[in-house]
Amino acid sequence: MFKEETIHWKKRRRKRAIFLVLALFLSGFLYLLIGGPGSNYFKSSLNRLLNPVPVFKHIIIEHNGEKKRLTPGQILHIHPYESLKIAKISTSIPFNRGIRLYSQGFDVNALQTQTVVTKLLPDQDIFRHYNYTIIIKHNNNKIGEVGLVISPSLEDWLTKANRIIDPQKRIHFLQKATQEEKHNIQLKMRLADEYLAQKRWKEGAHIIEGILKEKEGLPAGRQAGLNLMKKALDAYEHLHDYNKIIATLKTILINSPDDLDLRIRLAELLEKKGRIKEAVEQYTIILPQLTKKEKITCMKNVGYLLFQAGQKNKALQWYLKAAKYDRKDPNLYYNIGSIYDDLKKPELAEKYLRLAVELKKDDIEGRLRLGQSLFNKNRLNEAKKYVKEILKRKPNHFEALILLANILEKEGDKDGLRNIYKQILSHDPKNKIILFNLGILETEQGNLQKGRQYFERLVKIDPKDTQAREALFDIYQRQKRNDLAFNQAIRLIKFFPKKIAYYSYIFTHLTALDEFEQLAQYMIMGVKANPKNLELRQYLILAYLKLEKNELAVKEIMQALKLRPNNTNLLHQLAKIHEGTGKLDQALQVYKKILDISPDDEKAGKAYLRLRITLLHKRGKSVQ
Repeated sequence: MFKEETIHWKKRRRKRAIFLVLALFLSGFLYLLIGGPGSNYFKSSLNRLLNPVPVFKHIIIEHNGEKKRLTPGQILHIHPYESLKIAKISTSIPFNRGIRLYSQGFDVNALQTQTVVTKLLPDQDIFRHYNYTIIIKHNNNKIGEVGLVISPSLEDWLTKANRIIDPQKRIHFLQKATQEEKHNIQLKMRLADEYLAQKRWKEGAHIIEGILKEKEGLPAGRQAGLNLMKKALDAYEHLHDYNKIIATLKTILINSPDDLDLRIRLAELLEKKGRIKEAVEQYTIILPQLTKKEKITCMKNVGYLLFQAGQKNKALQWYLKAAKYDRKDPNLYYNIGSIYDDLKKPELAEKYLRLAVELKKDDIEGRLRLGQSLFNKNRLNEAKKYVKEILKRKPNHFEALILLANILEKEGDKDGLRNIYKQILSHDPKNKIILFNLGILETEQGNLQKGRQYFERLVKIDPKDTQAREALFDIYQRQKRNDLAFNQAIRLIKFFPKKIAYYSYIFTHLTALDEFEQLAQYMIMGVKANPKNLELRQYLILAYLKLEKNELAVKEIMQALKLRPNNTNLLHQLAKIHEGTGKLDQALQVYKKILDISPDDEKAGKAYLRLRITLLHKRGKSVQ
């Protein structure tokens, strides 16, 4: 019993001691607070405790029910259809007194309850990229901020685009998508595909080019880049932009050097655009990957390209390589023979041409080429043999007939030549060369009427054939058909206005007919075309004199005297005109000039004396 009381007493003493210590501490604290030593320090400490500096620590947001802690400056990315709720704001302010939230253009206070974000967006439009800043304020002072980015997913954009029926609206929507999501490669690819599907090749190619510049961001890496380049190729094909096609193919082949189809495509395009050296380079790369049959075709093609480029020796080497594998192609032998012929190696040329025609019994072209080659070497009998083989199969083969005609002409077989010409003409009645040759042949053998008929047919076909007209002019003169010769002459001066012989014939013909008015017109044309030709001016002077157009005659004589100042015939004509028109003084002066030039001119001397006497007699009468 005593022991229990002792324990109880000890407990009471301990409680009293604790109470006393607390009372002393509280008394000391109050003493310092109301003015004792050190009171300023304790006052300020207490003030800081009751009124701390406002500091934003973090905010907790429930995102689709999951709590996410955002510290100052952090950004939360969400989908428009997701829900948000502000669960807690942690600051240095006790009980968050004076703390509030603000966001321009976004009702952040609506997030005090769980809210679907779409409801807070302008017009509830989810297809935009929204960036909001949530500012944490203490009273009116900003103490921190966090970011909120709201944007649709790639699937949202693509699903919406696929549901749009109108093609133009779909394009417009995808353009909006790429503007909102500037760095989204997949949306750009979808827009490019849409452009291409709507055959808007230029816009599609432009988008793809932009994507390829950012190819490091392609979702599937290198293969996606290659696929895009192939899409660009199709666009460039439709745009006929061959330079870009070639550049793109080269880029693809750097990454896929074993793509045979693309390399063949590149080689063929280079060939088409005349970039022979590059085409040959590509075909050479392709060659080892081909089958034997394909190799032969490729080698022939390379030979042809090099030949077209003027590199005959290189072309020959490729053709000879092909000939090792293909000994039954007459065209190949023909090509080899042609090159040897160009390289001035006639024996080798003939060898391969013969091989060509032996392989192909009905090879008319090869025989014709060989016949022409032999003809050029003046081996007429051999050439004739091949030509006759052709004509045996095709009696009316035009080129073979022409070649045979050339052979017969060299042989001097005019009868045979005439027959060949007539055979050609029977199948080609308007052949101007044959008509002309037949005309010449008949004319040379004295058959003027037949020759004339051929030339007349020829000028009817081609009125501008001057050679035929000249031949007709000659024949008509020989046949004394002056009217027809005259008609040809007046046509020929239109083609050859400087050819004096035609004017001479016209002068002779019209003078005989006393057609001086017409003669003057033609001679005016001649003088205009040949102002320094004395003969034509003399023709014109005579025409004017016959027409009694003395003034015009004098004018032309004066022009003629500029060309021949000492021409006494012209001076006699001038003096006679002056005398006839009563200009005796002027006539006297002209006769004096004639005598100065030619003192022995008896006619001028007599005229001069006669005029002097006449003038003296007139003057004597006037004195009386």
